[in-house]
Amino acid sequence: MKSRLFLAALCLFGITARAQTKPATTTPPAVVSLIEGITDKQFMPDTAFVALSKQDEAQLAKEPVANWGLAQESGGSMTYYNLVIGTLSYQLVITRPPKSAYPIATLLRYSTPKSKPEPLARGTLRPVEAGKPK
Repeated sequence: MKSRLFLAALCLFGITARAQTKPATTTPPAVVSLIEGITDKQFMPDTAFVALSKQDEAQLAKEPVANWGLAQESGGSMTYYNLVIGTLSYQLVITRPPKSAYPIATLLRYSTPKSKPEPLARGTLRPVEAGKPK
């Protein structure tokens, strides 16, 4: 009985986690090109979160890459970039998992200076192939 209850709870958590995300095809091209412009790597989105709004797309599309802060390292396996627009801020976090060949990029939004981060997009960063434009 306990194993069935545990299995049911596990399935419920899986369904809940899946309901919070959309397929990677919904990551807007403006967000993909922004991440590629900041990192100089090819961004392969694997998750687009429901928190991404049309306002976010417009804000991120109109802000040039030059307005993003310089890369800051936190430990040896994490780098992040910041963009602040009034009270709204964005953060691009790049982590290098120890057993993965490619780093993972996550775009976060902070609605207010004290709010929790809301994930907007996530994916892997791969080297730009020779002969292909950025």
